[in-house]
Amino acid sequence: MAIKFNIYYRSPENGQYLRQVVQSSGAATLKASPLDGLPPASENGVDAILLEYRDDQPELDRWIEQHSVDPKSPPIFLFFPEIADACPWKTLRLGARGCFGYPVKPEEFQQAVNRLRARAASLLSPDQAPRIVTFLGAKGGAGATFLAINAACLLARDRQGQVLLLDLDLQYSQLAYFFDLQAKLTLGDVVHHPEELDGAYLQNLFSSHGQNLYILPAPSRLEESEGVTPDHVEKVLAGAKKLPGFGWIVIDGGHRFDEVTLKAVELSDELVLVATPSIPALSNARKLLELLRLLGLEKLPTKLWLNAWQKDQDLKLEELAEFVGRDISGIVRFDYQQVVRSINEGRPLAETAPRHPVCQDLKTLVAGLQGADPAGNGNGLAWGWLKRFRGKK
Repeated sequence: MAIKFNIYYRSPENGQYLRQVVQSSGAATLKASPLDGLPPASENGVDAILLEYRDDQPELDRWIEQHSVDPKSPPIFLFFPEIADACPWKTLRLGARGCFGYPVKPEEFQQAVNRLRARAASLLSPDQAPRIVTFLGAKGGAGATFLAINAACLLARDRQGQVLLLDLDLQYSQLAYFFDLQAKLTLGDVVHHPEELDGAYLQNLFSSHGQNLYILPAPSRLEESEGVTPDHVEKVLAGAKKLPGFGWIVIDGGHRFDEVTLKAVELSDELVLVATPSIPALSNARKLLELLRLLGLEKLPTKLWLNAWQKDQDLKLEELAEFVGRDISGIVRFDYQQVVRSINEGRPLAETAPRHPVCQDLKTLVAGLQGADPAGNGNGLAWGWLKRFRGKK
C-alpha cells in the first residue's frame, strides 16, 4: 500500500533531503513546498505531512495545533534540523504524530511508514476486497508459476495492498523453490484444522517475503496434497478476502485443470492463461477456453499470454491468434539463462533484475491486471505494444 507524503521545508537543501528520506522508505512524495505554502485546510489524498520545524515561527505552532486536532487532517511529523532534548516534548505539546532529528535514522522512519501503512490497511472498507487472479498453464513447462510469482512480486512492490500468493499446483508444489522458501506450514495444515480457519489462524500459515508479499505454499508431500479439496480452497479464499490490508490474491494453478483448480477459477476475478508460442500449447489453450465456455465461465475476464517468445518465431502473432481463435494479450520474451538462474537461485527475476527485458514484459502484464492499457489505445489490447516484436507486419 503506497503511503503518500506532502513535504514542507524551510530550506531547499532540507527539502531535497526529506524527499530522499521519504523515497528511501518506499513511500511517495506528492508535493514538496516551502513552509509558506502550507494549506489553510486539510488536504485530501495525503497520508502524512512531513515538515521542517523551527522555534522562531509561532504561526507554525498554531498551524500544527489546529491541524492536529482536525480528524480530517493527515498525521503530522516534524523534522528538526538540529535535534534537541525539547523536541519530543514540543512534538507532544503541538499534537504531532512524531519527530525526527538530523540525520534521520532510516529504521525509525521506516517504522513510522509501516505504522501508517497498517493504519491505512485497517481502514479499508469491505467493498475493497482483494482481487483474485489465477495463472493457469495450458501445458506443462509453459511458465505459469514463473509468471505468477513475478507478477505477485511486482504487485507487492507497488504497495497498493498486501499480496497473497497461493500455490495450487498440488501435484508438483514447486512455488516454494522460486523463493528458496523453507515453510513449516502449508496449505496442508488447512486440511487438518478446517474448523479453525479464522483470520488469525490463516495468517499464521503465511510465510512472508519482504514487506507486502505473503506466501501459502502447497504441501510438499503428495499424500497431503491429495487431501486438499475444493471446499478447502473456497474457505481459504473466503478467509483471505476478509483480512485487512490485502489488495491481491495471486494463485498459481499449475497446468492441471481439476476440481481444485476449477474452484479457484470460479472464485477468481480474472484468469491468465499461459502458453508457449507452439501449436501443442496453443491447441491446449484453445481446448481450455472451450472448456470454460462449456462450464459457463465464458464471461470470466481471461487473458492469453505467450511465454518464452522469440523474435524469430516461425509463426507470427496474427497466425497464432487466428489458430487459437482469440487475441493474444501479451508476450514475455525468452531468456533461458536469466530465467533459469533466477529459478535455481530462488530469487524472483522481478527483484534481482527489474530492468531486464523479461521484467519489462511482466510489468506490462501487471499493468493490465491493474487496469492500465499498455498500448495507450483505450481498448485493453496489447497489439500496438507488440508491434516492435513482429518480424514483419
